[in-house]
Amino acid sequence: MYLHCYRSGEIVFSRAPAIDGAIPLCEGRKDELKQKLSAKARLAYDGETWLVPGLPEAQTDDEAINALERFQTRLGLV
Repeated sequence: MYLHCYRSGEIVFSRAPAIDGAIPLCEGRKDELKQKLSAKARLAYDGETWLVPGLPEAQTDDEAINALERFQTRLGLV
C-alpha cells in the first residue's frame, strides 16, 4: 500500500504508487501504515479522515512544505 496526501492535508491509502495531484509519502503494509498514522497524524472532525498536521492550516505554499517536511520527519521518512 502507498500513502499520499493532498494540499488540503488529507492522507489517502492507495494501491497505486502515484495519484494525480497527490504527494507520495511512503509505502508499506497497510496495518503498519495505519499504526504510524494513528501515532503521528491527526483525525479530521469527521473522525475518519487522516490529516497531515499543519498542512490544512498552512496559508502559503512555503508553510505547507514546512508542515509536510515536519510530518515526514515524524514518520521517519526523512
